[in-house]
Amino acid sequence: MKKNLARSLLIMALSVIIIILIAGLTDISLTIKTLKMVSVKWLVLVSFLLICDWFAEALTVKIFAVSYKTRVNLLYLFKSTLIGSFFSAITPFSTGGQPAQIAFMNKRGVEYGEATALLVSRFIVYQIVITVFGLLGIYTAHDILSKNITKFALLAFFGFVLNGAVLFFLLIFSIKRDLVEWLVKALIKPLAFLKVVKNQTETVERTLNQIELFHRCMIRSMGKLSLLSLAFLATSCQMLVRVSITYFVARAVHINCSYVDTIMFQLVLFLVVSLIPTPGAMGVSESGYVLFFSFLFGPQTVATLLLWRFFTYYVNIIVGGLTTAHEIRVLSKFDQG
Repeated sequence: MKKNLARSLLIMALSVIIIILIAGLTDISLTIKTLKMVSVKWLVLVSFLLICDWFAEALTVKIFAVSYKTRVNLLYLFKSTLIGSFFSAITPFSTGGQPAQIAFMNKRGVEYGEATALLVSRFIVYQIVITVFGLLGIYTAHDILSKNITKFALLAFFGFVLNGAVLFFLLIFSIKRDLVEWLVKALIKPLAFLKVVKNQTETVERTLNQIELFHRCMIRSMGKLSLLSLAFLATSCQMLVRVSITYFVARAVHINCSYVDTIMFQLVLFLVVSLIPTPGAMGVSESGYVLFFSFLFGPQTVATLLLWRFFTYYVNIIVGGLTTAHEIRVLSKFDQG
């Protein structure tokens, strides 16, 4: 946990440095003046939206848990969501979130195969939603963004292709059992050669059993259209809440802007930066935000950036880190008992 804490502090420090560098290109005194006039009531609303974001994600996983008949309660899944948010925020491509959730769920009695199926199913739905919503944002805001952003079409195409490729891989991974089994054997063999894996046959057999469980769960979820529809609805609500944070942050610093334009710009920004290979898309998120919103928020853009990044990134690290530490303490008591 100390290693994760050090990494979190380093990443937050680097992100702050990036924002300071961006702020240095603008009127810093105006940014400070704007932040001093922040409306607390709007920030309270933003905090509420953030909690709704976490809850909607936990609810989506719970819907799949009902489909798989996995015994895990919604309160724990909310806690698991915070743990995943923490590890996603401090790892490249946000790759640490799901593995950490799977590991912690397993310690709570959920099989690896089931836990993986729960989170992969949720992530597939999320990728579909973010891709569809991103295309909606491109279609709706294309005229405005293309006039203000050089090579906007190239950015949009890049975001769509990258998210589409990830979605395609996940679907193939979920459906093609033979391919996954081949991949597992191919990965375990060199690990056994390097003595990382002690018993190759036993490890392969145990892993394939979990893959069998994973595929049974995935097939079960795809066959229940009613639960799948609820999962899409919950994730769509989550995405709407997430992109709305930008608008209410702007209102907190007394910017009157179009709600529709703001959320459409944010949808496109998510599509473009969601898979950037830095922790929390650090660097690209900040610069992308300024690129997309500077002509909408004007000289107050950096002030809104600071608030937006705090609520959508730093809070995940702080709250998620504290939640992770609490879960580790709870599990250690179980082990001692």
